Amino acid sequence: MKRKVNRVGQSTLTVSLPSKWARKCGVKAGDEIDVAEEANCLTIRKGLASQKKETTIEVKQKERFLRILFVAPYINGYDIIHVEYEDPAMYPLIQQAVSQLLIGFEIVEHGRNKCTLKNIAVGIDAEFDSNQRRYFLQIKQVIHGLIEAIEKKEMQDIEHILIIDQTIDKLCLFMRRILNTKGYKDESKGKYLYYLDNLLETISDSCRNICLRIKATGKFPSKNFLDLLKSTTKSFDLYYDLFYNPNRTKLFDLYVMNNKMRERMIGALENLDDDNYIYYNLMNIIEIEHNLIEELE
Repeated sequence: MKRKVNRVGQSTLTVSLPSKWARKCGVKAGDEIDVAEEANCLTIRKGLASQKKETTIEVKQKERFLRILFVAPYINGYDIIHVEYEDPAMYPLIQQAVSQLLIGFEIVEHGRNKCTLKNIAVGIDAEFDSNQRRYFLQIKQVIHGLIEAIEKKEMQDIEHILIIDQTIDKLCLFMRRILNTKGYKDESKGKYLYYLDNLLETISDSCRNICLRIKATGKFPSKNFLDLLKSTTKSFDLYYDLFYNPNRTKLFDLYVMNNKMRERMIGALENLDDDNYIYYNLMNIIEIEHNLIEELE
C-alpha cells in the first residue's frame, strides 16, 4: 500500500497508519508503537506495553491431560495461559509441559486447582534469522550425531540425540510462535518458513524414531543402512548450504542426488537386511528433503 507523507510544523513529517492494521492490533490514539530503522526501511510494531492476550484451559482429570493442549495457545501468540483442573496431581505434569515445550514461559501463580503460565522473556523473539539458523544447526547435529552413534555403536550417544530432539521440538514451536505473532520481514516468505520449520522438525522426529528403535531392540543398524544414512546426510548438508547461499548449478546437483537416494531406498526396501521400521523412517527423511528442495529458488 502507499501512504502520502504530510508535513506538520517546520520539520516534522507524518504518515497515517492503515486503519485495518490499527484495528487488528488494537492501536488507539495515544498508544505507543515501536519504530525500528532498517537501512531504507522503517518497521512499525505495536508497543511492548500493549495488552497481553490471555486464554483459559480446563482439564478436569489427570487421565485426560495432553501436552498439546498448550501448543495452540502458545504458537498463536497468547502471553498468559490460565489452567484450571480438579486433581492437584496435574500440577507436576503442567510443570513438565512448560519446561519441555514453551520457551520463555514460566508458572507465575499456582493454587490447589489452578495455575497461570506467563511469557516472561519479552524480546527473545526479536531476531528471527539468528533463531532460524540455530534451529537448522540443531537438526544437522541430530543427523550427524546419529551417524556417529551407529558407527561407534554407542548407546549413550543415542540418548544424547533424544535430548537434542526435545530441544528441537521447543525451537519449532518457538519459531512458529514468532511467525504467527511478529510475521517475517519479507511477508512473501513467512508461510514458506512456517512450512519449512515443520518439515525440519519432522526430520528430527524420524531420527528420534530410529534412536528409540535402537534403544528398544539393543541392535544397531547394518552397514548398508549406515551408508544410506550418510548419503542422506550429505544431501541435507548441501540443502543447508543452498538455503543460505542459493546456487542454481548446485541446486541441480542436489536434485539429482536426492533422486538417486530415492532409487537406492526403494532397492533397499525390496531387499531388506535390517529392521524395516528404521528404513521407513530414513525413507521419510529422504522424501522430506525432496519436498524441501522443490521449495528452493
